[in-house]
Amino acid sequence: MRDDFENIRAERDIPLHRSITQGSNYAGLWKQIALGIVVGYSVLGVLSAVGWWVFVKLALSGLQITTP
Repeated sequence: MRDDFENIRAERDIPLHRSITQGSNYAGLWKQIALGIVVGYSVLGVLSAVGWWVFVKLALSGLQITTP
């Protein structure tokens, strides 16, 4: 099979023009912002819970309760 590379060109005969409307540029941006807020808040909540659990575990490990 013979390869024919004579007609391959990098540039286009007619420039490609895409119609961009002003509203479509940021159409999904509010979803990404909302998802970032929800995920960030969830991660901070989990990290805070783990931090408090470790703090309480360490604070109570040295505490001895004796009955008189």
